[in-house]
Amino acid sequence: MTISKKTALLGVNDLKIFPITKDDSTAFTTGNAIDVPGIRQISITFDIDEKELTGDEKTLAISSKIKGVTFNSEYAELSLDVLSALSGGSVSTSTTDSVETASFSFGDGNLPDYFQLQAKIDGTDSIVGGDCHICIYKAKVTAMPINGVQGDFATYTFDGKGVYTQYQFSGQSKLIDIDFHSSAKVLTAKTSA
Repeated sequence: MTISKKTALLGVNDLKIFPITKDDSTAFTTGNAIDVPGIRQISITFDIDEKELTGDEKTLAISSKIKGVTFNSEYAELSLDVLSALSGGSVSTSTTDSVETASFSFGDGNLPDYFQLQAKIDGTDSIVGGDCHICIYKAKVTAMPINGVQGDFATYTFDGKGVYTQYQFSGQSKLIDIDFHSSAKVLTAKTSA
């Protein structure tokens, strides 16, 4: 049986961040996965650069190119490790007078780093029992709101942009992959073609 190339998708089941440790002409490597806990939503928009050639009072041609992607994600449980991976800040733990403290700290020397973003959506319809994985190969955060609401659970979001890799995967820089699997798979970093 051949896997279908279309399906309905329902929800999002897992989201992981893989810090990029190298992206140059020789290799593309990542660090260990950081789970985004309680993932609720992911949305991705292709950024298209469009040019129009006009003349004779009409459009004669259109040229378009996908420059990158933008994305937004919402999750349910605040994770200091996620904040650190997105922002470039640090996480530490300490104990004073038998009180344990876990802290996220961000200072003027910290900068956001690139990461690989991987989302998993369980399949419906034509890939029942399988799943869909979305991989943005190289991304950087652009906003990280913490949204507290009176009388309700807080949610956490982050926005970002995906750009092309410097490393050539089978002769081309990579931006995004969307893969359907006939059997569900766990999220792992994509570091080779």
